[in-house]
Amino acid sequence: MNTQGGFRKLALSSRDNVCVKVAALLLLFPCFIFPPRIFCQASPEAQIESAFHAGQRDMQDGNFTRAVDEFKRVLTLDPALVEAEVNLGLAYQSLFEYDQAVRHLAKASRERPNLLAPNVIVGMDYLKLGNAEKAIPFLQQALKIDPSNRDARNALASAYVNQANFRLAAEQFRQMAALDSDQSEALFKLGHEYLDLSARLAYRAAHLYRDSAWGHRFLGDLLFQRSRWDDAAKEFQKAMGSDPTQAGLHTALGQTYLHAKKLDEAEKEFRRELQMDTRNELAWLGLANAQLAANQAKAALESVRQVWSISADFLATQRDFVSVELSQESVKAALADLQDEPANAAKHFLMASLCDRECADREWKAFESDWQQQGASPAGTDACQLHQYSLCIDSLKSRKTLSDAERLLLGKAYFTLQQYEPAADALAQIQGVSKENAEASYWLTRTYQAQGAEAYARLQELFHDSWRACQLRAEGAALRGNLEDAVKEFRAALHVRENEPELHEALGELYLNNHSNDAAAQSELERALTLDPARTRALYLLGRLFVQNKDNDKAFPYLQRALRFQPDFVEANSLLGTVYVRTGRFAEAVPKLVKAAPSDHYGNVHYQLYIAYRKLGRTELAQKELALSQDLRRSYLEHDEATIMGSPQLEPDASGSEPPR
Repeated sequence: MNTQGGFRKLALSSRDNVCVKVAALLLLFPCFIFPPRIFCQASPEAQIESAFHAGQRDMQDGNFTRAVDEFKRVLTLDPALVEAEVNLGLAYQSLFEYDQAVRHLAKASRERPNLLAPNVIVGMDYLKLGNAEKAIPFLQQALKIDPSNRDARNALASAYVNQANFRLAAEQFRQMAALDSDQSEALFKLGHEYLDLSARLAYRAAHLYRDSAWGHRFLGDLLFQRSRWDDAAKEFQKAMGSDPTQAGLHTALGQTYLHAKKLDEAEKEFRRELQMDTRNELAWLGLANAQLAANQAKAALESVRQVWSISADFLATQRDFVSVELSQESVKAALADLQDEPANAAKHFLMASLCDRECADREWKAFESDWQQQGASPAGTDACQLHQYSLCIDSLKSRKTLSDAERLLLGKAYFTLQQYEPAADALAQIQGVSKENAEASYWLTRTYQAQGAEAYARLQELFHDSWRACQLRAEGAALRGNLEDAVKEFRAALHVRENEPELHEALGELYLNNHSNDAAAQSELERALTLDPARTRALYLLGRLFVQNKDNDKAFPYLQRALRFQPDFVEANSLLGTVYVRTGRFAEAVPKLVKAAPSDHYGNVHYQLYIAYRKLGRTELAQKELALSQDLRRSYLEHDEATIMGSPQLEPDASGSEPPR
């Protein structure tokens, strides 16, 4: 199946809303919240005690506004009472006034650094307020107190992603997987998280290097993963136009043609790559695939021999090298053609890729025996230049310091041997906007993709009938545009886990995205909210459904609730701002649209800002937003990036029409 899952925002999940959970826990422990030293004291202390307990009762009764007043009164009487500071912060938290909650809880954390809850909440609230830099120290402190706290790790990973520190984010994701006792859950989440990192990194790099071959190559790879062969081919051709000599571009284009079943074009591209570099293993293997598809087994064997002569290390990692669909007749004919060929490593490799399991195991063992017996390179030769990747890695690791070019070489060597974690570690250390960093970003993206695919493969192998495996297959089918199979797999997952709000939300979104059944979409999303009223994405999706059906009045409360839970929710800000524009509430629209504008892919948000500013008489700002909108709408690259990143073109008035006056 297609393991390249759609892009999913690394937002904090409402079902992991630690703020609500921590508040509930603290209220159960009055001895922590209110210190015993005050209970038996007289007059102003008695007033403090009375106000404090009144605030506690208000919190328990859900009267958070009154609780704020009571805890403020306590702090007026005793400004140093940390317990009152914590409770005041929690009261503001319950009112979704995150800026006020942060102010008081951060103060409490500075006074009592070893309190877990305030550190976690402050970190998460800073993220909701869009300030990852301030969030990180509090979350790090929380993990010093409790290294197993998943909420803090998840939030810290999100903060690192927001700062484009993919290396540290990946480490947090691995830690979370290790902490999860449910291995199927751990593998599912880890796969998604790696693919999220890959998509974000590719998107970022395509912007940083948008006028270079790398920018088009990033996008070409993403389109390739979506099976959009023609569009991918165009991007690879654009990349060649920018840099005709960049290694691997003809191979990438050849692979695209191969999947599109354009065998002649594919073979030409592989041969063009080999004219530039006769030692390009991927080009030789691509050529072998094309030759197998054309029923030229002996020619494919010769191509595999070439790979063996270049790098046995590389060939040993390619057990599943056949990337084309072969009929049973073609496989039988190929095996017959190869039968009389002399036994050698290349033949063992090719036979192992074609014959049944028992035969494949036998042939693969014979290949590995030949590989192990192969001699090392002569002393004094450059193992990296000779494509002896294991020796190359050992050589580079033995050096005290590495240049960016050497780190790139090390990362690529690890990647070639499918040692993805050390590959990512080496590549992520290359900083700055440079030639080396452009290529490092590319290979780091590929590395995260491979790690995601590995997690998914293990999930399918070990837990094939789990609800997470069903969900994964559903997402793969949806990505390929197969609505029927996607619904079937989601239903299978719900059969196992009928009260899982995430599944109802995902199924509702599938119906909504495909415009296939609005009633079913609404039913599934409402079911998700019945199970978890604080699911911000389900709230947003219901708002979107009503907007699409031109029922703005019903959309408002859902979008507003989503933003109460998560103020930095880009899509909800964009849609609510647009609805405000459509209903003539221009002043209210501006702050929402401004929050969403940095993530505007199509120019729609900037266009809505243009309308709002013009209606408010702010002509200069309006013209600036119109220019930005027009620039984005002209950009084919932006449009396709947004499609790949999973950002649907949802905002109304996308055609440029203004709302009724």
